[in-house]
Formats: sequence, structure tokens, C-alpha cells
Amino acid sequence: MSSSLARASAAAVVLALIAAFASAMGGEQALVALLALSTAVLALISLVLGIATVAVMRSTAAAATAIHSGDFAARSAVRPGRDPAGLGDAFNAMAKSVQESVEAASHAHIRLMAALNSSIDAIVAVDGDGRITFANDAARHLLSPQNQELVGSPFAWFVPDDRLVNALRASSEERRSLSVFIERLNKQYLQAVTTPILSGGDWASLAVFHDLSEVKRVEQVRRDFIANVSHELRTPLAALKSVIETLEGGAKDDPASAAEFLSRADSEVDRLVQMVEELLELSRLESGDIPLARRPLDFALILRNAVDRLSRQAQRAGVELTLEVADGLPPVSGDADMIERVVINLLHNAVKFTPAGGSVRVRATGDDGAIRVSVHDTGVGILPEDLPRIFERFYKADRSRGGGGTGLGLAVVRHAVEAHGGSISAESTPGEGSTFTFTVPAGAS
Repeated sequence: MSSSLARASAAAVVLALIAAFASAMGGEQALVALLALSTAVLALISLVLGIATVAVMRSTAAAATAIHSGDFAARSAVRPGRDPAGLGDAFNAMAKSVQESVEAASHAHIRLMAALNSSIDAIVAVDGDGRITFANDAARHLLSPQNQELVGSPFAWFVPDDRLVNALRASSEERRSLSVFIERLNKQYLQAVTTPILSGGDWASLAVFHDLSEVKRVEQVRRDFIANVSHELRTPLAALKSVIETLEGGAKDDPASAAEFLSRADSEVDRLVQMVEELLELSRLESGDIPLARRPLDFALILRNAVDRLSRQAQRAGVELTLEVADGLPPVSGDADMIERVVINLLHNAVKFTPAGGSVRVRATGDDGAIRVSVHDTGVGILPEDLPRIFERFYKADRSRGGGGTGLGLAVVRHAVEAHGGSISAESTPGEGSTFTFTVPAGAS
């Protein structure tokens, strides 16, 4: 092709020159000669351009071959001295730019996916047909605990909530964000925020799920706390008011009746005082305002003192109370009074809710660098739905509704144990008894 173009251009030059000389020899007009000469010059320019075009095409082909083969030094594919207008350098720069753009896009994609998968919020993208086109790790854990494939499946399969499906469609069509609150099984509360994607390819809208279950749980605890405080205060106050009204009605004139009612009033006042003291203690424990009087503890002595203090109550209830302390307990430092109060509270509950003929066993062992104390009773037990909440303030399981108390004892126990760096747990089977176990790390300071 290149040789044909060169030959055609050369022929045009020759023919133009012959025409010019013929015109001059024949005595034709100067205008004809000038036209012939112009034709010759144009033909010569065409020849030069033809040669340059051939060179450019050859250089282009060589550079393209070099790029296709992975050799970005396109200049090496062009013979020395045959690189018109720096074509090799241009292709080198272009290839380098393309490679850098591809690498940058790849790194950006990796960073974006890492960020999306690191989010604690579930993120799902759907297309115009309502099918999932993307789901991060949190979405897979939230929406598909059985590890079903999310991408490519209809969104409504995993969140069968018409409000959310309609919100996704409205976000895409109306180009606005919407918020939907969803309640799922097992008291799981979600806030889903849907957002349109204006230029997302097959992504029409995005749904971001915020898990509000813990927030709802805390709100419920707060409401229960207020309700329980009101109830616990109202009961003794109502009893005191009743006693005062009875005394004013004439009972004060009967020494025996007056003494009985005053005794009741004294008991209710004691109950109020105990509640206030426990509330204050619990508040200080939660805020960390109580300085622990840390010193080396004789755990065996603490346990014996607690058992001795509850032994009379156990005898009156017909409950056997025993203590087992393993040899070689690891050394522990802490607040002896606070630890003894923990054990007394646990023993008091165990004896209170164990019928006559039952038993309460206290056992202390050294376990993995900590002292483990368990209080096991053969009492009425705790219902499964109550067990997770027994350490909450004022929470009373059904077994204790009629048993008095403030409902603060176990909350105080938990915070006192945690103040020593330990933990407490409870296991129970209704009708068979309960076991409360707490640990204190060895060498706690």
C-alpha cells in the first residue's frame, strides 16, 4: 500500500513536469504554464505527505504491537530515526497513564469495599427490579444468618416488609431519602434509611440498616426503672399513711394496737431507708465514686463470716447451709466489706427462695488465676425469660414479687464484683434451684 502511494505520487509529479515543459515549448499562454507548474508543486507536496503518512502508520502499528504485548516502552518498537513527531514517547506516556489509572481505580475499589465491609451497619444496594446487587458483610450477617446468597436475589425475600420495599422504590423514582423503622423477631429493632443512587449503573437505591435493639432495650430498662421506683416507694409510703390514719382514728388510745401499728410503721421506714441506701450505693458504684479499701483478702474468712451471719435465718427457714473452701486459694486484694456484702446478698436470696428441707451450698475454688465462688440452692428457680434481667435495678422475677425486698440487691452485687475486675453469672432451672457464680481475679489491685 505504501509503495503504491509513493509510485502514484511520483507519476503525478512526472506528468505535471512534462505538461509544464510541453506548454512552454509550444508557446502556449503563460497562464497554462503556471497552472501546470502549480499542479507539479501540489503533486510534490502530496508525495511528501504520502511518505509521512506511511511513516506514521508504521510507527502506530509498532507502538500498538508493543502495548498489546505488554511492553510499555513503545519507543523500542520503532526503529531509530523513524519516530516522527515523538510518536513513541506519546504512546509511552499514554500507556503509563492508562496503567496508573487502572491501578488507582483498583486500589480505590479495594479501599471502598474494605470500608463498606468494615461498617457495623448493614448496607444493601438494589436495582430497578428490586434485586440485590450488593451487600456488605454486616448485611449478610443481619439478613442471611443461614448464609443464603444475597446478591441476585429479590430484596423482599430477606426483608418482607412492604413499607421498606415501597421506600426503596420511592427513593429511586422520587430521588429522595426515606426512613423506615422495622421490628423483627426476637425483639430486634432496625432503622432503615433508603437513598437514591443517581449514577450507580445497576444500583438504583441504597438501604442502610441501623440496629437499634440495644437502644430500645436501654429505653425499656429506663421505663421499668421509673415504674419500679414508683411502685417500691408507693408501697411503704401507702403503708405508713395507713398506719398514721389508723392511729389517728383511735388506735393510739389502745396501747397494744398502738404498739403493733408503730412496729409496722418502723418496718416500713426501715424498708425505705434500706432502699435509699442501696440506691445511693448503687449510684456511687456505677459512677466509680466509691473508693475501694483494697488490701489482701482472706477469702475463707470472708465466706465463713457471711455464712455465720445467715445461719440463723437458714435454721428458721429449715434450710441447710454449708460451706466448702478449697485449699490453696490464690491471693486476692480488694475491699473485704464489699465482698462480704456480695456473699451475704446472694445467700439471703438463696435462703429466702428455698423451701424448708432444701439446701444452700457455698463453694470457693481457685480457677485460672482467680477465685471462683458459687452459691447453689435447691429453691424455686428462675424462669428463663427473667434470667437475663435479674441483675437490673429494681427488676424482680415472678418468684420474688411477694417476697419483699427492694429489687436492688443483685444490681449492687453485680457492680461490686465488676468494681473488683470480676464477673458474675446465674444459671437456673425452674423448680430445681439456681446457681450464682462470681469470680475475682487473683492479685487484683
